[in-house]
Amino acid sequence: MKIVYCVGSLINKGGMEKVLANKANYFVDKIGYEVHIITQEQKGLPLCYEFDERVIFHDIKISQLNKKIIKGFSFIKNIFTLRKIYTHLFDEIQPDIIIVCERGYNDFVIPFTKKNIPKIREFHFAKEAVKVHASLMSPKNRFRHLFMYKFIFKIFNKYDYLALLTNRDKETGNYKTKTEVIANMNQSSLPKETALLEKKNVISVGSMHDDRKRFEVQISLWSEIVKKHPEWKLNIYGGGVCKEKLQNLINQLNLNKNVILHGSSNTMSKHYLNSSIFLFTSTAEGLPMVLIEALSYGIPCVSFDCPTGPSDIITNEVDGYVVEDGNIEALKEKLVILIENTELRKNMGKNAKNNAIQYTTENISKQWISLFRKIKNDK
Repeated sequence: MKIVYCVGSLINKGGMEKVLANKANYFVDKIGYEVHIITQEQKGLPLCYEFDERVIFHDIKISQLNKKIIKGFSFIKNIFTLRKIYTHLFDEIQPDIIIVCERGYNDFVIPFTKKNIPKIREFHFAKEAVKVHASLMSPKNRFRHLFMYKFIFKIFNKYDYLALLTNRDKETGNYKTKTEVIANMNQSSLPKETALLEKKNVISVGSMHDDRKRFEVQISLWSEIVKKHPEWKLNIYGGGVCKEKLQNLINQLNLNKNVILHGSSNTMSKHYLNSSIFLFTSTAEGLPMVLIEALSYGIPCVSFDCPTGPSDIITNEVDGYVVEDGNIEALKEKLVILIENTELRKNMGKNAKNNAIQYTTENISKQWISLFRKIKNDK
């Protein structure tokens, strides 16, 4: 089977890029598929993740089509130019299935080429999450963001299948085209090591480029936790423009010894293994991979039930707790339960490790292969 993935670029490390690398490598190495990846603009830069040498790459070099790539009428011009370019490439490759991985030009191009080839659109966010994310923006940016997604959601109907990350998004999204729920894969196998859950460390991970992760809620909450458990620490990993503001809040609450902003880290495995609880307070997600990573190290999670992902990933009261979104008192209550009960923590940790097995490359790939075969049989 020949599979073509269409993306903007593979320059910056991110969740979609990592998952694509895992899928492509598995399909060519274990299944024997012929996998092509078409990038719009790689700029001659190295790939952000390691790909199997048998994966075949094509770069459109979109910047050479027009100097003013998204100004004025050049956007429309480029759409029609790209449709011709992609049609020519698809004629050469003769793929069985075409998959679009992210929003951008591709949504205005791929569905309108080669009507005889089935096309899948991966959606790495969620409809509810789009609205929540927009609420955090300025009025001008909010209008532009929602207006753009209004068109994108309409174009979703042009694809043969829509691959969603969570059951919640499928149930609430009211999508018109055929949908399949396939979670993102975490890694080829579970980590060999498991957190002992004995150290008095709670871990949280995420970007600080905006307020979406609600780290300020965690910091304020910790001022209550330390009153009863002063020996416990909250370790937050991630960087961004909000880090200084968060550090100021820590200073203001006199929590410097109990809440530490570590910045980004290339040794997250070590930090997970030194932790006993994972805390998650995001406002909106597609499928938060950090929760899956925490489970894979055998760490119980405590999370707000934000749209979407936590309630799909965490089995409440089995491998962690999912509380009403924004309910800080409930979040605090569940944290304290795990802090004070080592045996419960360890039992939940064992369940967490078992839960994480479903997100390995092999298990998630089986779902993709099943979808590919169904589409080919329906063709």
